[in-house]
Amino acid sequence: MGNLFKYSSLTTKIRSMSSDLISIDGFKSLCECETITDAMNELMHYKYYRDAFKKVDINTLHREDIEQILLLSSLEEFSRLCKFNSGTPRKYLNLVSMYNTIYVLKRILRDILSHRPTSLDLKSYSKYMGTKTNLNIDELISAQDVSQFVDSLKNTEYYDCTNQVLSTGSTNIFDYALALDSYYFEICFKFAQKELKGDESKEVLSILGTRCDFLNMQWIYRTKKYYKVSNTRVYATLIPHYYKISVDEIKQMVEAQNLDEFFVIFDNSYYGKLSAKLFKYKPGLEEFYMRTLEYLYNKHKKDNPYSLASLSYYLYSRELEISRVIEIIESIRYSLPPEDIVSNILKLETRRSFA
Repeated sequence: MGNLFKYSSLTTKIRSMSSDLISIDGFKSLCECETITDAMNELMHYKYYRDAFKKVDINTLHREDIEQILLLSSLEEFSRLCKFNSGTPRKYLNLVSMYNTIYVLKRILRDILSHRPTSLDLKSYSKYMGTKTNLNIDELISAQDVSQFVDSLKNTEYYDCTNQVLSTGSTNIFDYALALDSYYFEICFKFAQKELKGDESKEVLSILGTRCDFLNMQWIYRTKKYYKVSNTRVYATLIPHYYKISVDEIKQMVEAQNLDEFFVIFDNSYYGKLSAKLFKYKPGLEEFYMRTLEYLYNKHKKDNPYSLASLSYYLYSRELEISRVIEIIESIRYSLPPEDIVSNILKLETRRSFA
């Protein structure tokens, strides 16, 4: 009963916001658009996108423009949610804010280490990032190399973890991303274990644990498929949290001689069995990761609607929706057939019901 009163107004607000999410039929209509202009006009049926694009000429937008506008709109909506909430939901949203900030930091680092112009207009993000995190936006914008970037993080909570990587002389984006991700998960696990109780704690820990398991499995998979990386190096770059994958299974995956051996181990794991439950056919690892999170968020919301589950479900759904919208628009730009866009992005034919 306590959670009912605690989360009643938040759950009502989230239900209202969720009504504007794009349905499967809405996505199908978007996939059937023949031009970018048609697709943008289709998006105008939704208040979220009308608000996001109200100050721009949709006929002049490129992918980078659309991506940045939608990222900013999600931060704006997130800012409104923060003002609406207090207590435990506000603390949870602070962690989501950290996730958004780390995403932006990794984007900046990627551009610096790739020696290309920044792909983000940081001035637009300053009101969402600078004040509460002590980030110096001007210094981040002017950073010419990774040393200057890390130096600009002094007096922030992100300095120690990135400076440790810098001290090794690394210029590999993955090393910095791993350091930031590991720090983020450490903070999140402490929150779930100390601030939450009962089912709410278990639900948040299941999402965090699943994310860590998949990030580790994805990295092992990629080293087998794309890179020649020593097992010692792979072990050193894994996030030190395990949920449904045991340390022994991780060890077997790392030491697998090829992808066939890797997937034998995977298929016999908890996630391999879950894959058979969620899919009619065997999906790729990336797709399975996304669907597993979707399954968990949906299940938690149904089982415990008056909790953080409704809020986290909405935030994930909006994030996934924006990602799909960007992919669909890019596919239309390259004149892919509608049926290919539906099968490649929505992948409806491979899914089982979540019911």
